[in-house]
Amino acid sequence: MGCQQKGDGNNLRITDFTSKAFIVLPSDGKLGEIQEKIIMEDGQKVIVTDKEKIVKVYSGWDLLKQMSLPAQRDRSLGALGGGEDFFLVDEESAPEDLCQVPETQVLVVTRNRRPVGVINDAGLFVKVLNYRPRPHHPAVDYQEIVECLEEEIFVTDEKGCICFLNPQAESICGVKAADVVGKHVTDLEREKIISSSISLEVIRAKKKVNILQKLKSGKTVLATGVPIFDTSGKMLRVLITSKDVQEINKLMEEIERKNTEIERKNKQFNALREGIFAQDNFVCRSPKMNNIKEMIKRIASTDMTVSIQGESGVGKEVVAKLIHNLSPRNSHSLVKINCGAIPENLLESELFGYESGAFTGASKGGKLGKIELAQQGTLFLDEIGEMPLLLQVKLLEFLQDREIIRVGGTKKIKVDTRVITATNRNLEQMVREGRFRQDLFYRLNVFPILVPPLRERREDIPALAEYFLERFNNKYQMHKRFVPEVIKAFSEYNWPGNVRELEHVVERATLVNYADTIGYENVCDNFNAGSVNESRVICTNLMPLKEAKKELETQLVQRAYEIYHSTYKAAKILQVDQSTIVRLLKKGK
Repeated sequence: MGCQQKGDGNNLRITDFTSKAFIVLPSDGKLGEIQEKIIMEDGQKVIVTDKEKIVKVYSGWDLLKQMSLPAQRDRSLGALGGGEDFFLVDEESAPEDLCQVPETQVLVVTRNRRPVGVINDAGLFVKVLNYRPRPHHPAVDYQEIVECLEEEIFVTDEKGCICFLNPQAESICGVKAADVVGKHVTDLEREKIISSSISLEVIRAKKKVNILQKLKSGKTVLATGVPIFDTSGKMLRVLITSKDVQEINKLMEEIERKNTEIERKNKQFNALREGIFAQDNFVCRSPKMNNIKEMIKRIASTDMTVSIQGESGVGKEVVAKLIHNLSPRNSHSLVKINCGAIPENLLESELFGYESGAFTGASKGGKLGKIELAQQGTLFLDEIGEMPLLLQVKLLEFLQDREIIRVGGTKKIKVDTRVITATNRNLEQMVREGRFRQDLFYRLNVFPILVPPLRERREDIPALAEYFLERFNNKYQMHKRFVPEVIKAFSEYNWPGNVRELEHVVERATLVNYADTIGYENVCDNFNAGSVNESRVICTNLMPLKEAKKELETQLVQRAYEIYHSTYKAAKILQVDQSTIVRLLKKGK
């Protein structure tokens, strides 16, 4: 791009050719929040800045079109792709300096990089410089520029007499320039070419004005009038541009329709999500559990590793199921393994699987482990604190590489799964005591969720009790209800077995009571049933002593496991080996 002739810098400045029809917005601004600003402020160009640095330039109308797309509404300007090419030029530069810039739009800026104007076509600007052999008729050169624009341009003098209108303005107003130039704008009003004159409004207000105009053609336009002053502050001209309101309205109606559709879809999605919470037994009224509910909503869509902590029976598995069911992996399996319910010598093969002939008694053809079964789904490692140290090393390798090797095999197998762990133990304390690997702890503890015990969220007790009662009424085809004293007693009890204990108490009260109401006398005997040291064994029928011992043994083991959800803890409470607990649990199934 070259210039044939240099101009006189005292007569012509770059800012003489700049458009002021732009708005400046921060990159973190939301697309859905700027539509009115673009329309009402005549933002033909949107300049996006990040910490006062200009990063992108968009056409205002292109952004309005993008707002009609549902996926774009909540996006920030900085997150949008695309944008228009631009070149920065200092306002103090000589006009001839534009000869050296690419043929693109130019942003004219101050020394502080603050935008002061836009030149939409640097090539056209250079043509003006090249065709300035007639300095005594500069209006001819300006007219060439204005007639090339696709915007409607209408110019009057300081009294309202029409000086100029370009071909686009002729078309939109339905008149010929030769017929109206020299007339006063009130003549156009009398002839009903325009409903009202924006020029007179600008002349009176001496500032920019926006009004709606009805034209002879039947169209309604949003007209913008801008006063032009000389160096002494005297008004010389009024420059008017306009936009077809029908097109704006169509675009606004489309945006509104899309927004309504998005709102409807959001309501449907929220209702579906709330249904999943109810279906998975997540019932809450307390602030603590509502906070956990919001956490679940935020992280479910990610692949973040989650560590769920809390006492036995608080609902850790419920949280894990919800995270899986609300995630994109919900079409695949949630695979659970209880690290405390499987003997140490079998846990590795259960987790990683094994090849044929890996050990004595191995199934022919081998077996897939729980990790492989969770391919593209979710792996839930319950009671992770019970995992032996040697196996923790192998689990850590899997979490780092997402590859496993089956027991007795050599082939590495890629596994894509999300990992969720749960424990009722203090893993940080176990790390300090050397019973849990520190590196594994940090790998698993990416997003911890602490589920509080029921005694610390008593607001949830009435809602949970009613929820369980309704469920068991439906299950056993009954119509039981609580008397107020029962709910009061429930709320005052400490529930050492947490939600699981409450669920069992409600189920027993539903089944053993023949009346339609459940009173305090139907539940009070159950409150301390979870206490191993305080409970008494009552035998109502005679049976062989050997058989009674076996029955009592089985019941004690099952009850201990229900309370502690860990074969290791059950074995410690009952003072037997963990292998005995595992054997009796399998026998009782």
